[in-house]
Amino acid sequence: MPEPGEVVLAFDYGSRRIGVAVGQTTTGSAGPAGVVPVGSSPDWATLERCVREWSPARLLVGLP
Repeated sequence: MPEPGEVVLAFDYGSRRIGVAVGQTTTGSAGPAGVVPVGSSPDWATLERCVREWSPARLLVGLP
């Protein structure tokens, strides 16, 4: 179980885009944080910026 006050960053990986959501364990809420395009490969620089911006305690990767 996540600790109170943790930020969780989630990625839903698809063949054309990656959906990004951010959640907060204190409030138990989550919401969209953007979409990252996938061309021949994911835009790794944008994904890295998301991680740096939100400083999550946990990352979650799944299929939409």
